[in-house]
Amino acid sequence: MADPEERAGRAGERPRAVKRRRVIQQGRIVAGPDRLVACTIHDLSRAGARIRLAPRIALPERFDLLIAGDALTTHRARLRWRRGEFAGLTFEDGAD
Repeated sequence: MADPEERAGRAGERPRAVKRRRVIQQGRIVAGPDRLVACTIHDLSRAGARIRLAPRIALPERFDLLIAGDALTTHRARLRWRRGEFAGLTFEDGAD
């Protein structure tokens, strides 16, 4: 049975089209030619992710996200929401 949050979403949000899996993985946001910002990936799906980073770090609307795991992967990400130290992203490249 699906998680109630997956089915109903949070207050006022649409249900998720793709189920996320909970993970704890290190990531890096490419914030410029010579600037990487550390983050932690907490939820991941083929369509996007939820990341955690210092609230004082400003995020651009679009950026590359490097994910360390079994293999180093890079996704072109778009910022969808930001609440304190968490941010929701969608992947524009359609990669897994």
